[in-house]
Amino acid sequence: MVTVVEDTDVVMATYAWPSNAELIAACARLGYLKGQLRTLDATYGKGTFWKQWRPDALVTNDIDPESDSDWHADFRVLPFAAGWFDAVVLDPPYKLNGTPTEAVDRRYGVDVVASRRDRMQLIRDGITECARVLGGGYLLLKCQDQVNGGKVRWQTIDFTEHAERCGLGLVDRLDILSYRPQPEGRRQVHARRGSSSLLVFKRGWSWRDDVAPSVIGAAS
Repeated sequence: MVTVVEDTDVVMATYAWPSNAELIAACARLGYLKGQLRTLDATYGKGTFWKQWRPDALVTNDIDPESDSDWHADFRVLPFAAGWFDAVVLDPPYKLNGTPTEAVDRRYGVDVVASRRDRMQLIRDGITECARVLGGGYLLLKCQDQVNGGKVRWQTIDFTEHAERCGLGLVDRLDILSYRPQPEGRRQVHARRGSSSLLVFKRGWSWRDDVAPSVIGAAS
């Protein structure tokens, strides 16, 4: 059962946001995004993230040349100087299996069949590049834990650990409740994942009391 929050100023860590646009607006209320700060959307697509709230200095990028984004680069190789942005939003192709859908996956450059290992590495490379162009602000990463190949693939843990190696610490995690119908005839071996996550990272931040921020960034 999903609890309905009447006060629109309250942002819950787990909630059934009707759209990514409302999720982004919630992040702005929390201060992770601010109107006056230079913000990059590294995987802009059709701009659905910014239908409710949009920063004044938004720079958009998408590999699909048909997108109306400002730039058309691979999110793993961005044409910007190190530390150029105050905030970066990354919504990579975090599904691990299935036949690629050209209309959707083309904008990520993954409209061809790839292994799970390659898909995971693609996202890690994207985090590395987004960390490079991020200054002292926040990186917002959309991802999802999922069952694949009979095992739970803990993408939220994997990418958090990789972000730490890039000098970024996990500040917050917003879990988006949803339901995705599962294929029939499969034996259930783990609890089904009915949510995705938005991970919020910050330069030099550590949630660990025993680790200084400078230590987390040492391996970047």
